[in-house]
Amino acid sequence: MKKKLLSIFALALVFTLLAGTLTGCGNDVSKASAAGADAAPRKIVAATGGGPRPLVYTDDDGNITGHNTELLRAVFEKLPQYELEIVRVDGVSSIITGVNSGVYQLGFNNLAKNEEREKLVHYTDPIMVNEYLVVFRKDITADPDKDLSQFAGLTYVGGAGNDKTTVIEDYNEEHPDQQIKIEYSSADIVSQLTDVESGRYDIMLIDAPMYNAYYSKEYPLELNTYSLKGRTSTKYTFFVVAYGDDQLYEDINKALAEVIADGTSTKLCQEFLFGEFSPTIADK
Repeated sequence: MKKKLLSIFALALVFTLLAGTLTGCGNDVSKASAAGADAAPRKIVAATGGGPRPLVYTDDDGNITGHNTELLRAVFEKLPQYELEIVRVDGVSSIITGVNSGVYQLGFNNLAKNEEREKLVHYTDPIMVNEYLVVFRKDITADPDKDLSQFAGLTYVGGAGNDKTTVIEDYNEEHPDQQIKIEYSSADIVSQLTDVESGRYDIMLIDAPMYNAYYSKEYPLELNTYSLKGRTSTKYTFFVVAYGDDQLYEDINKALAEVIADGTSTKLCQEFLFGEFSPTIADK
């Protein structure tokens, strides 16, 4: 009888210890789950060159804003797992290099694709579709029904890596015997427009909404323009992230699709660009 009681006591002790262990494990899982739910958002540093207006610019209070900027903020409002910080850097090359090296997690600045940059950074789905104007000196005769070949031999001025310069680079690649000279410039848009007016350069390209809604009114220079709509392959602008940051890439694209679908993109286009330049699903 004594042995039987000892056996029962031992068995009860084992069950007690086991129950305590399982309870402890359950508490640990609950704590881990709670910790996961309360984990601090991942900080995402987004680099921009800070121009051109009204796509990216600094307002009177020193805040970076503009169409690309506010669209990015709208995207991240749908991504509470991230904390967005926007910093200004020195030009497109610094954005691409910084994202590629991991200094920044994201880049934006009216960025278009080209083969060299596409080797370095991962482009998201398109954020905007562009219509371009050719801006040229008053003393140049140009036919708006003809393509860019009528400017062969003249000098284009524009920033390295932006979508407009990419149009000229693509044209030159397709027309080796009718080249347009390219002068890469880090000067602001107003300086470039002034240099075309003065005859230092011959032509430049500019986004139609940007020129019509802002520059032509704020800086009434003696220049001629015509639209390239329908005469060049369509160009889009994008956000960029580092290769290998797959979760961030997927999350941005998902939120971007939501921002386009719910009308936020259209609202921002109308606010900053005075027209509809949102891409569609077919533009992916």
